[in-house]
Amino acid sequence: MLKHFTILVLFCFLNQFSKANLSNYKLLLVETDSVLIQKIECSENVELISEMHLKRPNPLLQLFRAKQKKNRRTTAAILAFPFPFGIVGLHRIYLGCAPYVPVVYIASLGGAFGVLPFIDFCVLVLDKDVEAYVNNKKVFMWVK
Repeated sequence: MLKHFTILVLFCFLNQFSKANLSNYKLLLVETDSVLIQKIECSENVELISEMHLKRPNPLLQLFRAKQKKNRRTTAAILAFPFPFGIVGLHRIYLGCAPYVPVVYIASLGGAFGVLPFIDFCVLVLDKDVEAYVNNKKVFMWVK
């Protein structure tokens, strides 16, 4: 909707640009309970109106996201346990790592015989913020 509004505004400005009468444009912003209304009036009595819904935090959505973070941490910790999933680096795939990291886990015989996934498991269980390990490109994800 904002794209269409921008195109209309550009059309109105380009239409009047040749006349160099840009002072006749007025931008009005009217805020209601949940809608922000943008209104542009130009000299030819053309009104362009756009509505943008204001984003308010939904308490149920915030509760869901907090629970989802907790579930993400639990799932990543379960997948990091060395046997059967940790030795192939499944927890790193779940957290969104670089494609070569699971290959390193497999090539090093399960991360040095399961030591690397066990350290990952301990870090994921003990650390409160798992977001630091999401999309981490390092093989040793806990190294800063």
